[in-house]
Amino acid sequence: MDLKQKTLEKIQEEHVTPIPQWQFLLRGYGLWFISGVLVILGSLGVASILYILTKNDWDIYSEIHESKLTHIISTLPYLWLVIFTIMLILLYIDLKHTKHGYKYSGITIVLATFAISVLAGTGLHIAGFGEELDEIIREKTPRHAHIFNPRLKRLSNPEDGVIMGRITQINTISSTTTHIIIKNPLLDDDWIVIVAENTTLPEQGIQIKDHIRALGMEIDVEIEDEDEEIEYFKADIILPFNKIHKEFKKRGGPPPDMKQRKPKPAKNLPN
Repeated sequence: MDLKQKTLEKIQEEHVTPIPQWQFLLRGYGLWFISGVLVILGSLGVASILYILTKNDWDIYSEIHESKLTHIISTLPYLWLVIFTIMLILLYIDLKHTKHGYKYSGITIVLATFAISVLAGTGLHIAGFGEELDEIIREKTPRHAHIFNPRLKRLSNPEDGVIMGRITQINTISSTTTHIIIKNPLLDDDWIVIVAENTTLPEQGIQIKDHIRALGMEIDVEIEDEDEEIEYFKADIILPFNKIHKEFKKRGGPPPDMKQRKPKPAKNLPN
């Protein structure tokens, strides 16, 4: 019995039916579509990682951590790194099942997918997509955004002399004192940041809706006829949230003569 006859009998015995060509095409294009989606997701992960690393408070790290190494370990975007790794694994599995995927070794596919994702992610970061994605996460899930960007939590420690938030009000109290009200979703209440005559401000000044970082100290304030507790923070230095101070970056923090921190005092302020 020749091979042709044997094949026909096998088909009849096992009731094998032909698969339409469109199903092969759909599967092939579907795999490439999924690969494209995974590359995009992986690239967005890379863009977010690069954004967080480049804006990672390199100008004040000595003020919020013991060393540069501790700063890096504490603020690495671990969740984005995990997501990027998962995307690479899924992309590898997907490409292996494409029409020509079997021709390439595992290491070749891994290196190729890694290179494509990193290059595309770098381009997205340069175009500002990493920052945009971080802002979307902060706006949509403000209380959980620090899971994606750990620096948000580290910058929300007024008791340690550092606070960040978005400005909602600016009130002039006197010719030398201004109160900035900031909102920080990781802190329970709005905070009043006291700007004094000797407070260092950004070159462009401060405006409502600006997102800022402030170095200084938490203070206890006693206000007559006020039942509500109001949180106050006296700022020595105010910096933009997403702009690194070049001079501070050289030393990892502001010069000592710009910092006037002392144990937090109780202070009476006017209503």
